[in-house]
Amino acid sequence: APNAKVISVHMEAVNHWTLSREELKNFSNEKGFSSNMLVPEDGESYKF
Repeated sequence: APNAKVISVHMEAVNHWTLSREELKNFSNEKGFSSNMLVPEDGESYKF
């Protein structure tokens, strides 16, 4: 689905944090899909 949006949730929880938001954003930029990736900050929400 080339127009799909992926929303990364439940990031940076202490008990299973192995990938930071910043690392995920950098990875999606490097791989060329950052325009399809949403990485919300704590408390941030989206309306569709």
